[in-house]
Amino acid sequence: MLFIMKILKSKFLLPVMAIVFAITASAFTTVEASQVDDNAAIMGYIYQSDKDPCHQVTVPCSTSGSQTCFYSPGVVAKQLNGTACPLPLKRNP
Repeated sequence: MLFIMKILKSKFLLPVMAIVFAITASAFTTVEASQVDDNAAIMGYIYQSDKDPCHQVTVPCSTSGSQTCFYSPGVVAKQLNGTACPLPLKRNP
């Protein structure tokens, strides 16, 4: 009888402990929203020529922020709006 109780206890406790461990581990691996990089690589657009006024490039910018986002010195990365790209992208410092 004692042997059967030990087997039943181990069959019950092992899955319970695994679930508790999984919940505990996931609590320490979640990323807070404040830690996510707002300046992730997104599609931006730069002026290249009259034939290609909105050339697509990848830039570390966002649509909000406090500073203007530059693709290279003096070249402002912009958002596409229809067929034009009038709005500059932003970035957080």
